[in-house]
Amino acid sequence: EPHFVQVLPYGPYVYFFFREVAVELSALGKVLVARVARVCRNDRGGSPRVLERRWTSFLKVRLQCSVPGDTVFYFDVLEAVTPPQTLHGRPAVLALFGTQPNSIPGSAVCAFYLADVERSFEGPFAEPRGATWTPVPEDRVPQPRPGCCAGMGPAAGVVTSGDFPDETLLFAKEHPLLHGAVGPAGGRPLFTHTGTRLTQLAVDTGAGPRGNHTVLFLGAEDGRVLKVLAAAQHPEAPQPAGGTLAPGDTRELGDSRDSSAKTLLLEEISLYDPGRQACKGTRMCEVMEVSKGTRAWQGTGAHTGTGTRMAAAFPCPCRSCLAARDPYCVWLPSRGCVPFSEDLPSGFQQDMEGSLGISGTCRGDAGGSDKDGDLAHGVRHSGPGAEATVPVPVLVGCLLGAFALGALATGLVATCCQLPAVPKAPPEPP
Repeated sequence: EPHFVQVLPYGPYVYFFFREVAVELSALGKVLVARVARVCRNDRGGSPRVLERRWTSFLKVRLQCSVPGDTVFYFDVLEAVTPPQTLHGRPAVLALFGTQPNSIPGSAVCAFYLADVERSFEGPFAEPRGATWTPVPEDRVPQPRPGCCAGMGPAAGVVTSGDFPDETLLFAKEHPLLHGAVGPAGGRPLFTHTGTRLTQLAVDTGAGPRGNHTVLFLGAEDGRVLKVLAAAQHPEAPQPAGGTLAPGDTRELGDSRDSSAKTLLLEEISLYDPGRQACKGTRMCEVMEVSKGTRAWQGTGAHTGTGTRMAAAFPCPCRSCLAARDPYCVWLPSRGCVPFSEDLPSGFQQDMEGSLGISGTCRGDAGGSDKDGDLAHGVRHSGPGAEATVPVPVLVGCLLGAFALGALATGLVATCCQLPAVPKAPPEPP
């Protein structure tokens, strides 16, 4: 049975994001894959002859999040999908994927432009041929094309979904799956993580003073929350026809080839002790969202049994403020490392690219007792000349002189403190 993760109305369609066992990969056993399906908003079902009271525009295609290379590594288990975001000026969704249940635990976050998702539904249909699934030749696809919305585009002359020709409705009933897959923006995941499974995702695509950075908040099944600065990728390369990748195709869709763009793990916080969990087998965090303007994430914990909402603000890290590259933190000379806000005075510093080579100190209290400004990270730095070295001959001479001076001082003390001899008494007469 399919497991639905997210439903998103967008344009004239409603998109369904879910995971299910792949029928096209049945030769490999029960393999879970991620899907995105689409239905027209004005779909009222088919004719009394075909698809009566059933969707006529339902189509689905694989959603692919993988690490390219000589051997492609797939993250197929869809866990979470965000609402539409603006990524590099284009509408997109970010999705969290995991590995197969019987494999090494790992997770990845991929972004998908909604324009690419829409184009994927214009690709070829898939049908089984022996043990494999192959694309349906275009000359066998009836017109209006299955999946079109009544009264729009190629089906502009169709009044309602029940007025489609029986040939179109029958083809849609027998061919709900499209060939290929929707590839991620940039051709690769924004972030990958191994060792534990991540189950929840919240995103802020407008982080930083200029609102041009993307921060991911990822909830793990063991109670940790990861705060990640996504790489500044700007994929601009043209997509293949239909915006899809054929199975096994390792081309990187829209890869900017910018190897300098790196994803950075900013912070990792452990919220719970799984060993003390009251209800075993439940997920640590069921819902996550970002509260704009407060630098906070919120989550609903299933283990509490009450759905209590929990919130935690991520403080600026008390380490080199600029080197931390946290878009929510800036270095203000008069106040130290502080959270960014619109009412801050001008003159603050921030180095998101790690290129300035400047290291500010982080003082928890700007008006503290650190008068000379040399206190950083709780350790007072030594003053000038602390690292000067002493020549070995001088050190040996000083050591020998100390021994000689000590021996002389000991002799003088012994001489001065010596008691006079006491004369012996004469012997007594017998």
